[in-house]
Amino acid sequence: MSKRATPGVPSVGNDPRDSITESREPEEKTWFRDLDEAVIEADRCVQCGSCMAACPSDSIGIEPETGRPTLVRMCTGCSRCWDFCPRSGLRYERLNELEGESPDAAYAASADDDHEGQDGGAVTALLAGLLAAGEIDGAVVVSDGDDPLAGEATLATSPEELFESAGSTYSQTMQLGQVDDLVAESDLVDPDIALVGTPCVIQGAAALDRLQYDDELASVSLTVSLVCTRSFAADRLRSLLVGNGVDMDDVDSLEVVGGALTARDADGHRLLTKDVEAFDAAALRGCAECADAVGKAADISAGNVGSPDGKTTLLARTDDGTAAIEAAMEALDIDELDSTDALDAFADWNRRQAEATIPRERDSEASLTVTYTEHREAYDGTGREPEPLNPARVHQYEEWC
Repeated sequence: MSKRATPGVPSVGNDPRDSITESREPEEKTWFRDLDEAVIEADRCVQCGSCMAACPSDSIGIEPETGRPTLVRMCTGCSRCWDFCPRSGLRYERLNELEGESPDAAYAASADDDHEGQDGGAVTALLAGLLAAGEIDGAVVVSDGDDPLAGEATLATSPEELFESAGSTYSQTMQLGQVDDLVAESDLVDPDIALVGTPCVIQGAAALDRLQYDDELASVSLTVSLVCTRSFAADRLRSLLVGNGVDMDDVDSLEVVGGALTARDADGHRLLTKDVEAFDAAALRGCAECADAVGKAADISAGNVGSPDGKTTLLARTDDGTAAIEAAMEALDIDELDSTDALDAFADWNRRQAEATIPRERDSEASLTVTYTEHREAYDGTGREPEPLNPARVHQYEEWC
């Protein structure tokens, strides 16, 4: 994912299917209220932050109680929140085709030095190696902060900060919408930033990089997608863990390996291991509509499928991804993989699961944008149709929309 050389000019080809205009005709305007009813109130939001990052008027913020997007000032009806949301207007399968689906190289990797981290700490070591080599100035990652269930987006600018954030957090943080603020609050000037996130986060970032008309995410020069099939709502996951006899005061970390969720204390002792499907009620409902568990729009995909225990599979999907892995080699214990068959089979399984759930037809050759009208035609009358706004919020929308 290269930083754009000419801010203000969308980096698209000549195919009109691959364009998202800055505004629509008046009858085609899509407001944040439309997105709210179709995605947020319908409990389909995956909390990636794409809508927040895409909004040119900074009208979208984070609702403290739920962690979901909410309107914080007047909506201009520019339609961009709709266009860049992977659960409404962004046809991410078309985006993935444009970005390229075949990895350039595949590796099994872990950190060269021992440190805490998921599956050998390869992603943390990769980022630390890039910092040491001067290839990046920082990385936007998710740390668990004071709560291992509800992570927080953070900009790490040193190896020490990266190691503090090592490990996996299985909740979303709207981090894509916080990248620019995190950079602005730092001492960095015109930095090169790596962005680590789930596939939906990277889809939004890739679409903004390819199609945006201003400077959002201009600092992001490398994207790393974590292989993911679901994220959890922290409050619902907490309730289920307590229901399984876990004292939340003892929980220091969670991990999902081999289809099982394990909670551990600060000493690494196991508090609970249970089939992850037992926690389906805590999963974000919109995750079931994702057919891109491996993050095809990223520069690098990273996950534990297809590598030996204690190793992470790293797929370099772009020239930038290949260059990043090569630049960080000294920080990694790394071997080339002869085959990605296991990961390919996993991706195919995930795609079939999503296609059985998503009401709209997936079509990688269709327009990059699903219009509001097209969305309603596909979703109305299904279990995922738009839901009217909570009455307590209607007055706010009447004032701002």
